[in-house]
Amino acid sequence: MSELQAIASTLSHDFIAINETWLDLNGRHLPAEVSIKGYVLHNVDKPSHSNRGGGSPIYVKEKLQPQIKTKRATEKSEILHLNIQPHPGQTINIVLVYRNPTCTAIEDDEFYDCLDTILSTPYETLIMGDFNLPHINWTTRQSQAPGSKLIDLMNTNSLQQHVNEPTTGNNILDIVMTTTDLSINGLKITDKIGDHQMIDFSLEVQDPNTRTQHKQVLDYKRANFELMKEELGSYNYEVLMNNKNAEECYMILKDKIATATDHHIPRKLIRPTNNPPWFSQEIKRLINTRQHSYRRLKRYQTKPHCQEHIHACRAVKRTIKSTKRNKEISVAAQAKTNPKSFYKYVNDRRLKRDTIGPLIDSEGSTQTNNKSKAKILNTYFTSVFTHEDLTEIPQSHVLNTQKHCQIAYLQ
Repeated sequence: MSELQAIASTLSHDFIAINETWLDLNGRHLPAEVSIKGYVLHNVDKPSHSNRGGGSPIYVKEKLQPQIKTKRATEKSEILHLNIQPHPGQTINIVLVYRNPTCTAIEDDEFYDCLDTILSTPYETLIMGDFNLPHINWTTRQSQAPGSKLIDLMNTNSLQQHVNEPTTGNNILDIVMTTTDLSINGLKITDKIGDHQMIDFSLEVQDPNTRTQHKQVLDYKRANFELMKEELGSYNYEVLMNNKNAEECYMILKDKIATATDHHIPRKLIRPTNNPPWFSQEIKRLINTRQHSYRRLKRYQTKPHCQEHIHACRAVKRTIKSTKRNKEISVAAQAKTNPKSFYKYVNDRRLKRDTIGPLIDSEGSTQTNNKSKAKILNTYFTSVFTHEDLTEIPQSHVLNTQKHCQIAYLQ
């Protein structure tokens, strides 16, 4: 315990997870004996301590506000599931597991079914622990039973496994898995604690407040165009633009319009989304149900689970078809009274234009950022410009007409 406290003080990790302990908070040990300052301790105890190992504790920094969601323990397996909040409004599943190598096929089914239930939640998930599956080929992600069940769980839930070095002897027994939007950096296998080596890594978590920004747009429905016209008409543009060239006149006019827009057109916040215009929360719920039924079908392969998945697939197709049809009927019916909605729907269906790909500069280097690509294109366009002879520039003359208009012409 002292070594663990020293490691925590030295490395200052946000969470520390341990497998195969003799920790007994209900009898032999007091919470004060195993506490670490600044951390919250959660533990899952086995039903008895007759076998090796007494539980799987995890220490989590208090600032992450850990909350226990699932505790499952048998004689041969343990699952401790909690939520953390690294940023306001963001929740991540942290799952610590232990699987005994003598687990039966039925015990494995119950074990992976519990993990599958956790993975069906709408949060990103980190799973770590001792699975005791030394015969998995992590290069090809293939294995015979019992490792094949873990591979199936990873494939159906798009999990990534990050440990590529042995953690016990020549075997990879302790693994770290994440869902697609979580990144692991700096993973390394360090010194042993007990008979297993430590796995040290950083979990890269992006602040959702910076990842999903609201966009501020003009709300033309609440605009006061009459007052805007009055403000723009109150300026004496002859005085403002006296002795100014075209560029300066344009900037003056642009500034006045922007000022009037700020005064008389309010703004509103919208959340950027890539969802189609007919997408709804009901469709999202049905798709999640279908995915969960598919995972159960892959695991159990029984006729009732097959029928359940077929019904879920049909429900998704039926709801999408009817929702999309109703949306298009509504848009078409309002095409004359609300043309903006009609053209917005049509434009959403258009294919996006391809962006400019990487370009090679004069030195043969490949440039990918926008500023460098703009410079390359500008250099090329200026190279094909016509070079005028500025030594013989024609003189302009003014011709007075009967309408007293001044017309410039070139000789």
